[in-house]
Amino acid sequence: MKVVKVLNTSVVLAERDDQKEVIVMGKAIGFKNKPGNTINEEDVERIYVPENKSTSNDLTNLMKETPKEYLMLTDEIISYTKSRLAKPLNEHLYITLTDHLYMATKRFKENLTIQNRLLWEVKKFYPEEFSIGLRALDLIKNQLGIRFPEEEAANIAFHLVNAQQNDDNMNQILLMTKTVKDIQNIIKFYYKIDIPEDTINYSRFLTHLQFFVQRLLENKMLETDNHDLFDQIKQKYPEDGKCVEKIEMYIKKNFNYTISNEEKMYLIIHLNRVVSRNHE
Repeated sequence: MKVVKVLNTSVVLAERDDQKEVIVMGKAIGFKNKPGNTINEEDVERIYVPENKSTSNDLTNLMKETPKEYLMLTDEIISYTKSRLAKPLNEHLYITLTDHLYMATKRFKENLTIQNRLLWEVKKFYPEEFSIGLRALDLIKNQLGIRFPEEEAANIAFHLVNAQQNDDNMNQILLMTKTVKDIQNIIKFYYKIDIPEDTINYSRFLTHLQFFVQRLLENKMLETDNHDLFDQIKQKYPEDGKCVEKIEMYIKKNFNYTISNEEKMYLIIHLNRVVSRNHE
């Protein structure tokens, strides 16, 4: 391999014999090296092979200011992710996650904490990715000597989720996450109670709420002709019915969509179950 460009003292852009550009990392591999020089294989710690020119250019620009440890850490996290998820990941994840880890570390050292307000939602909606994020925190501790808070696992998980999606799907996920959180806030404000989140009833309610929002966004709401049953449920649980009316107003205002009676009925039933258990 020959040096194409020295990115920093530990990273160079090189060209293999097959004319494929690669990122080569090694201690002091860029020190005193110049374009055209042959790389000593004994100096190589790791080689990263970008799949396309665009990724290669972006990574080249990033590594001019980023220590090699962050790309090596990202590579280890992604390798672990692939073994766990068995799903294709957008190659741009190498750039976004490396940059994120580097900037997160800088903020941490400067005592600048940015709260992740989606921590709870990421834990519930993407448990596998969050679990990988927790593993990534251990890798960061071992390699960088920094113990990030749990929120950082959610940040990493969100990068992994993002890498599995195209732009349209990702926008859908963000909208779904925000909508579920808004509905949860409506419920908490209406009942003025803190509902335990580690109960089976809450877990069931959250699952129902996720699918409810998904049906809303896909315009696939449940419909029924049994209006008598809805009236009975509403009469039996009047307070829960009033809370669902608040949710209905939110949906109407933000999506210009009227919730069907069947959807409202199931929301009332699930709400009553989780809220009444909280009072027991």
